[in-house]
Amino acid sequence: MAELTQYPEIAIDNLKDALSANRAVMEKLSGQMIESIAGGSLLYAFGSGHSSMFPMELYHRAGGASFVIPLFADFLMPTAGPPVVRVLERTPEIANVILKRAEPKVGDWVWIFSQSGVNSAVVDFAILAKSMGLKTVAFSSLNHSQNVPARHSSGKKLYEVCDIAIDIRGVRGDAAIEMTPGGSKAGPLSSLTSIFLANTIITTVCQELEKRGESCVYTSVNTPEGEARNRAIETKAALRDPLLRGY
Repeated sequence: MAELTQYPEIAIDNLKDALSANRAVMEKLSGQMIESIAGGSLLYAFGSGHSSMFPMELYHRAGGASFVIPLFADFLMPTAGPPVVRVLERTPEIANVILKRAEPKVGDWVWIFSQSGVNSAVVDFAILAKSMGLKTVAFSSLNHSQNVPARHSSGKKLYEVCDIAIDIRGVRGDAAIEMTPGGSKAGPLSSLTSIFLANTIITTVCQELEKRGESCVYTSVNTPEGEARNRAIETKAALRDPLLRGY
C-alpha cells in the first residue's frame, strides 16, 4: 500500500523550495504592488484549463483582496471538456478577447498562471497585456517549460515574454509521484504552489494597505460582521469590477 504521507511530503517540500527560490523577486514585487495598488491600479488574474482555478481562488473570497479581478471564460475552463480546452489553449489569440473585455488601464497588473507556459493562447495573452501597458507576471514551472518545445509561433514561452517570472518549481509533467516504477504519475503540484505563492504576495500587499487605512480585504459573509464590511469595500471595487455590479 502506498504511503499516505508521500504526496504531502513532496508537496510541502515543493512549497518550501518555491518560496525560497522566489523570495527575492516576490519581496520586490510586493513592494512595487503596494505603491501601485495604493495609487489605484488593479490586479487581473488569468489561467485556462485547470489553471483557471488560479483566478477563481484569488477572487472575492474570505480573506481575499478587493483589487483582484478574475479573467476567465467558459470555453477555457475544464467544464468545457478536455477536447475543447486542449484545442483552444493552442489556438493563437483565442484568449485575447477576455483581456480586452476587461478594459484594464495602463499600469494595472496581470498575473498569468500556466504550468507549462508553452501554449499559443497564453503567450499571445501575455504579449497583448504588455502592449496595453500592463505589468505582467508569469507563474510557471521552469522545470517543465524549459524541457518541452514552445507551441507559439515566436518560439517563446510564457516566462520569456512576461516582465516578471515566478517559478512554481515542480516537475516536468506536473504530476510528481510514480504509480509504478517508470510508469504513470499522479500528484500534481502546480495549482497548489501557484495559489500558495500568489496568496503569499497578496497578503503582504494587503497588510500594508490595511495599515495605511485602505480597506481591501473581504471578510467571510458567513460571519455577523462580514456582510456590512464587504458591502462598503464592494461599493468602491464595483467601479471597475463588472462582476460586482447589478445589485
